[in-house]
Amino acid sequence: MDELKKYGKNIIINDYEKSVLLRYEIDITKCKTIDEIILLIDIIINELSDEEYEELDYIASILSERKYYSETNK
Repeated sequence: MDELKKYGKNIIINDYEKSVLLRYEIDITKCKTIDEIILLIDIIINELSDEEYEELDYIASILSERKYYSETNK
């Protein structure tokens, strides 16, 4: 499993997730929060094929879950 890396103050993501997002021109280094990444995914997700949709939806789900657990552990 890919090791999680921290980007900025609040974004924790692995190399696979980063590479998928970059493929869809979502540059996490320009984002400040996971919510911002999820918003960018939501903007483009409806324009994608089923396979692309599933891949990005999976990443959005992982990021949402990771955000939830990081907020509940504070």
